[in-house]
Amino acid sequence: MHIGIHDNVRIGDIEKAFSDFYPYLQIRFYEKKHDKYEASDERDRISPDKLISDIKKTHVSGILEMRPEFTVGDVEREFLQRFGLSVQIIWNKNDRWEQTTGVDDFTLTGLNEIARSFSDTYILEDLDEDPEDLPTPSDFR
Repeated sequence: MHIGIHDNVRIGDIEKAFSDFYPYLQIRFYEKKHDKYEASDERDRISPDKLISDIKKTHVSGILEMRPEFTVGDVEREFLQRFGLSVQIIWNKNDRWEQTTGVDDFTLTGLNEIARSFSDTYILEDLDEDPEDLPTPSDFR
């Protein structure tokens, strides 16, 4: 996955592109940086409506590559080092969005799959119907 970072792109556009690629993860932007395994304060979250030019001190443009084997910590560090942007990866854990404070060493693909499995488990546990009442493949012929 590649994301163009330049002054005229909105934070929300970057957030959407990331979530389109990793549907069980989100990326959020914050005013203050955080250390590895540390949470960001939600009061410091930057509105998705802001332009990159509104929040960056240095106006360097470029393409940020996020390969599936990159860790959460790698991506957060790249945004900070290359563009001066503080981001936090958020994951969907049992239908709640949580910061990745304890899983910064997980790969993007691995964490997305774990979050997906939490979501599937949550859906199955919540199923009210009796399994015998569910449609079978022969019902669709």
